[in-house]
Amino acid sequence: MASLKDIIEFINGYLRVSEISDYSYNGLQVEGRQEVRKIVTGVTGNLDLISRAESEGADMVLVHHGIYWKGGDPRLTGILGKRVTALKGMSLAAYHLPLDLHPVVGNNIQLMQSVGAEFESYLKPGDPSSVAMIGTFAEPVTVASINQALTSFCEKTPLIMGNEDRTVKRIAVCSGGGGFMLEENPENIDAVIVGEVHEQHYHLAVEKNITAFVCGHHATEVCGIRTLGDIVAEHFGIECEFINSYSPI
Repeated sequence: MASLKDIIEFINGYLRVSEISDYSYNGLQVEGRQEVRKIVTGVTGNLDLISRAESEGADMVLVHHGIYWKGGDPRLTGILGKRVTALKGMSLAAYHLPLDLHPVVGNNIQLMQSVGAEFESYLKPGDPSSVAMIGTFAEPVTVASINQALTSFCEKTPLIMGNEDRTVKRIAVCSGGGGFMLEENPENIDAVIVGEVHEQHYHLAVEKNITAFVCGHHATEVCGIRTLGDIVAEHFGIECEFINSYSPI
């Protein structure tokens, strides 16, 4: 058993929450029981995940996408009210961009490592809130080999946009809504790995000759929260269970 306060302080420090600008309220969003024996982790704090966590006897729900966002309506009505009510004394904590960009447990570094690339830099070096990462391969690899690795890691076959017949030496990675990378002009990038894109991103990939692997927002953000939960559980000697409340997006 561990105290809620100690768990939150540990995660906040580990993910350097105070250093990173975000539109999510990172950290404890709903305070419940002060003693934690079991944590349930998941990608999004939706009603399905919360209800299943309660059924599994969790004291705390730890997610990547929380239930409170800056600029959102905080009134406990509608969907938000139902989610808070469903917690039934469980606490809920969320970690968004700090989890995406973390150099060890982050979604982006794990995606990069899954295809065999080595971390080179953040897309915007020196910016502590720069989420996207750039990686390089020791030797150029085929689009097919990257696709195979991502299919295995994400448990979902990516949509490939752009040139499929090239080899890739330098790649940019951003889980979730990473399509913005195609709107920018990172130098000497052969390919990008993203979660989801907009319609115009297809044309940008083709016209800029950048191969894009679109793997799904949810699928690219399972790894970070799952790994974080395991680290917290090991550190405090408590139980942790990952629940995959699936989204096809």
